[in-house]
Amino acid sequence: MISKKEVQHIAKLARLDLSQAEIEKYRKELSAI
Repeated sequence: MISKKEVQHIAKLARLDLSQAEIEKYRKELSAI
C-alpha cells in the first residue's frame, strides 16, 4: 500500500493542497492501481 508520505509527495508535484481525509482517500485509491 502507498504511504501517506508518497501521497503528499505526489500532491506536491501536482501542486495540490490535500487535507488529511483527502490523503487517506487518495492513498487507498492509488494503492488499487
